[in-house]
Parts: sequence; structure tokens; C-alpha cells
Amino acid sequence: MSLGENIKRRRLELGLSQQELADALGYKTRSSIAKIEKNGSSISEEKLATLANTLQTTVTYLVTGQTPRNTGSVITGGAVVSKADLPDMKTAGNPGRKCTAVILAGGTNHINKYNIPYQFVTVKEKPVIIYTMEAMQRHPQVESIHVVCLSGWEDQLKAYADKYEISKLKEIIPDGKTGIESVKNAVEWLSPLYSPADILLIQEATRPFIDPETISNAIRCCKQYGSAVVFERLGWTTPFLVDESNQNMTHLEATRLINVQSPELFTFAMLRKAFSDALSSGHRFDETICSVFLHNMGYDLKFCEGKKNNLRVVNEEDLSLLSSLK
Repeated sequence: MSLGENIKRRRLELGLSQQELADALGYKTRSSIAKIEKNGSSISEEKLATLANTLQTTVTYLVTGQTPRNTGSVITGGAVVSKADLPDMKTAGNPGRKCTAVILAGGTNHINKYNIPYQFVTVKEKPVIIYTMEAMQRHPQVESIHVVCLSGWEDQLKAYADKYEISKLKEIIPDGKTGIESVKNAVEWLSPLYSPADILLIQEATRPFIDPETISNAIRCCKQYGSAVVFERLGWTTPFLVDESNQNMTHLEATRLINVQSPELFTFAMLRKAFSDALSSGHRFDETICSVFLHNMGYDLKFCEGKKNNLRVVNEEDLSLLSSLK
């Protein structure tokens, strides 16, 4: 197949119209995309790379039609995007694309003396989840908030949202058995409301320290490249990898290790396609976070550096830290 035919095939796989792809690339009308797909207009190497990022694929695929093989051991197509590589919001993709937040609040993994999930523990008379929701409420680029809520806590969550005036809260969505099943529920619930090019921001309820700059950088990254996974570098650690027998250890280079945080941001097009493919292939949906799921499905991801204080509240020390900083 030709370059134009491969571009068209990938666009259709993602469920994008010619106009939506034109908007994402900064063209005024769909005719520019129509010409490219018919090989009626030349495309520069730089524009081809941007097109590949927008379509969540590689230049190799667009040119040859062949998808690079995923080794399963490393993020072969992943790339860390530095702040210097991020455009300002005026030039980051299509500035009119919507960004909506889904806060994951279905977890019960950590036991505490309160005998309730950490996202609903009160710190200074305010639940942990409300601090997280307030960060999204204040951010001007997050147009709405949806919460995947632990069963039985829906009414309590509504009451908290009313009390603390979280006006952006639109939907409370049932949780899944695993983290990725909760994301799947959210994507299925929200897909009819958003276009393929719109962005879903996925935030853990127990990360109340998320700051506006990190959110803004992640949105810029996702608008430009189609995905953005916030991470921190682990250069200050001395890690060893222990094998299954607990008998042998391998020292790892700490400067090359990163720890994924949240938020994670992806286009609805990417998420719809990934979940559709996973269902068709009988995927187990046992991942805890979305970036691991997408990696397992063979997607190239972009990683955007966050801050070390973007901590999860999972023990009493974290609650004390939250109390001292808020």
C-alpha cells in the first residue's frame, strides 16, 4: 500500500474523520488530509513525523505498512519528552480539543486504622479525594470531572462534592475489579460524549499533591503527541533486581529507571481502539494502570516528567505529610 493509503487506513483504525485529523495537525480544512491520502500533495519529513505521532504510530508503519514488533520487555516505542520539547498551548495540537478528567477511586488495597479506603480518609476535615478533585476543579484546561467510585461510596462522594463545591463533577461511574477495568468502564461510559481527538486525563484519587504545572505540561504533551504519562526519575535510589528464587540479585542503573505516577493522558481514539482490540483478543485486563495496559497492547507512549512530591497516600506517614502541607 502507498503512503497515502497507509495514512488513511491508520486514521480509520482510530475512528478519526478527515476533519478531526486536519484539526489535530493544524490544517484549516479536511481537503489537506484528502490530498495527502490520495498522494496528491507532498509531505515533509518533519510533517510526516508529526502525523505519525498524531496517529499513535511510527513513520515506518506509514511508509511501509509494517508495524514494529513489541518485544514485551522494554517500551520499544516509548520516549521521554523533556519540557524543552513541549510547545506552548497555542501551538500544541488543536487547542480546541477537550480534556476531561477521570479520578480513580475504586481501590481498597491498603488497610488503615480507620478501616476505610485512603481516598475517603479525612485530613484537616477534608477527605483525601477532595484535595485531588480540587486540583482538577481549579485547572482551567480540565473541562469536567468524572469519578470511578468504589461501590457503596457513591452517595458519600456526592455529598462531599456538594459540600466543597466541586462543580465540574459530572458523572460517578461504577468501579471495576482491577485498575484497568475501572478505566475501561470510564471509557465506555464517556465515549459517546467526546470525539476521538479529545483527551482523557486519568488521575488516582490518592495523589492529592498533583500540581497545576504538572497537569499543564501533561496536557501539552498529549495534545502534541497523543499520549502523556507523568513520571519521576529514580536516580537517587540504589536498586537491585531479585530473581524468583530470591537467590540472585542484579544491580540496576538507577539513572535509567523511572517511576510512573498519575495523571496519565490519552486520546479517546487510542483508548477506544486499545480496548476494542483487547476484547477481541481475549485480554485478561489484570493491569493496575493504563500505561502498562497500553504497553502490553503494543502502543508507543510518551512520558512527561513530573515532580517527586506527587506522592500517593497509602500509609499513616503520607497522611501526616498531607496534613502538614495542606
